[in-house]
Amino acid sequence: MKSRPTFILLSILLLLVSCKPQATATPTFAPLPTSVPPTSTPTPRPLALAGTPISMSGVPISQENLVHLTQFAIWGKGNIAQVSMSPAGNLFAVATPLGIYLYDSESLAQIRYIPVENWLEVIAFSPDGTLLAAGSLSNAVQLWKVSDGSLEQTLKGPIDHVTSLAFSSDGNLLAVGGKDGNVNLWDSSKGSLLQTFGGHAARVHSLAFSPDGELLISASEDLTARTLEVSTGTVQHTFKAISKSLDQASLSPDGTILATGSHDGTIQLWRMDDGKLLRTITAPVQDVRDLAFSPDGTVLASASNDNKVWLWRIPDGALIRALPGHTSGVSGVAFSTDGTHLISGSDDGTARIWDIAEGKVLQSLEGFSSPVNGIVFSPDGSRVAGGVADSTLRIWDASDGSLLQTLKSESGAVNSVAFSPDGSVLASATQNYTAFLWDIAEGKILRKLGGHTKDVFTIAFSADGKLVATGSADRTALIYTVVDGKRRMSLRGHDGSVRSVVFSPDGIAIATGSDDHMVRLWRASDGALMQTLYGPTDSVTILAFSSDSTLLAAGSADGSIYLWRVVDGSLQQVLQGPGGMVKSMAFADNSKILFSATSDNTIRIWRVSSGSVLQTLKSVGLANSLVFSLDNSLLAIGSQDGTVRLWGISP
Repeated sequence: MKSRPTFILLSILLLLVSCKPQATATPTFAPLPTSVPPTSTPTPRPLALAGTPISMSGVPISQENLVHLTQFAIWGKGNIAQVSMSPAGNLFAVATPLGIYLYDSESLAQIRYIPVENWLEVIAFSPDGTLLAAGSLSNAVQLWKVSDGSLEQTLKGPIDHVTSLAFSSDGNLLAVGGKDGNVNLWDSSKGSLLQTFGGHAARVHSLAFSPDGELLISASEDLTARTLEVSTGTVQHTFKAISKSLDQASLSPDGTILATGSHDGTIQLWRMDDGKLLRTITAPVQDVRDLAFSPDGTVLASASNDNKVWLWRIPDGALIRALPGHTSGVSGVAFSTDGTHLISGSDDGTARIWDIAEGKVLQSLEGFSSPVNGIVFSPDGSRVAGGVADSTLRIWDASDGSLLQTLKSESGAVNSVAFSPDGSVLASATQNYTAFLWDIAEGKILRKLGGHTKDVFTIAFSADGKLVATGSADRTALIYTVVDGKRRMSLRGHDGSVRSVVFSPDGIAIATGSDDHMVRLWRASDGALMQTLYGPTDSVTILAFSSDSTLLAAGSADGSIYLWRVVDGSLQQVLQGPGGMVKSMAFADNSKILFSATSDNTIRIWRVSSGSVLQTLKSVGLANSLVFSLDNSLLAIGSQDGTVRLWGISP
């Protein structure tokens, strides 16, 4: 038996150890995983299109069942990237990131749809009209048979991103331009790479062969266009743009004139035989996005971001007329083979056939879409609302994707949307300094929320629905009362644009993230600054609270995600991705997992406790926004390709 003094001494020592101050825990910096644990792949299932009922399990998404996470549906045809008329004039093609839609040029009946695996950028008909070449974000060009939509062959070459295509007049050669500034020359029948031409210092956005096939013209973002001899690769002429950009180029049918277009609206006409600048057309337009010559070479059509197509007379550069009617930027133009009609594709989701002589729309093809910038479920999960770049808010039935409502905003692209907790009001943030509260039942604006002096990026309701917050490029966040739309508080202190604003679920705090690399926590009751959270080394692009309000996640432009403990502002962990801006985030499974969408076209699923990547979702259409239904059984993704995609646990 130990003596009493010894016992007392041991007790004192134990007490001293237990009272010793503990070192502050340092944040865990989760490294980029070298490999993701293998998971079984569920059996592929046909994706439900808009209007098709979705077969759902209703099982909440959790870290235990991620192996069964499946894409159920894709709503929308995608945004129009290019329009092209077949050589015979009987068909026209509309290219979207998802694939190629072929239509009868007279009846506008859809002939077929050719899906592609990677983001489609550019298409070109072969001169005989039997093939369609398709270039995407990958290093491959696919040749598709027009007759039945089957794949003829795939050309894989030393190029990282296909940006332009052109067939020679006899169809034997196919030129492929890339993001790296190189041009690859292929034998289109044999599928063999003949030659690679370097020289450009930036993306090659336009290619054309001379009518005799002896010259190849390439135009690049390096502000130059070049003509080179196909047989030798010798550069014959170099055209240097006098404006700040060179974004488009088109060769006249007889090969004598090259037209180039710029971001500032400038169009230049160059003589091909000696490289001399013939004429500069300074137009009241924004951003020349496409150029096309009429078949006789006397008229030039230009597509621009001012929602119009402009027609110019080549001999003197005079404006013939503008073709208004689109409600968003025009992305592509093409003439009919007889030159009497013009087809235009727009970000408003329509393709239109125009009578050139009358300047009137003959037919309009609808059903395409614009980038979906924001996405949100209604509180009861029955509807999905999206904020779209074409200045609209669209509300879909969550069960089958049928479009229930389209609300038209007059204030530019919609950047962010939010449902009120009772589901009766939809809030929207727009590019033109303004936010709105919409009465969904009536389909009209309840209140206009003013006060910002620059674009509004983000909007969010408080948990009780009494307040709504906005963040803007003017470096402020404004808090309004929903009942009357009056400004209650102004949160100031950031030195950069406020990219994200969010209320904590418990209603105590408001978090703001900014281009100044900081996150600030404000008291929701009076707007007092509670904490400033440091750590990010780049712009803070998105914020998300855990469901219990104890954690705050911040996504950064450098691809990293920072996790803080809200009670004391301590940095708990940094989730380090491989790069690419974090565009959206959402917690799931009682905040055990975190979904993040990044600009590298992936969605990563993180285990919050360890910072490890559990799974990666590929080919998600470049997600701009993601959100879970209230019961966590569905994940909705609003994408840059103009689609809404639904994921869930397979039945």
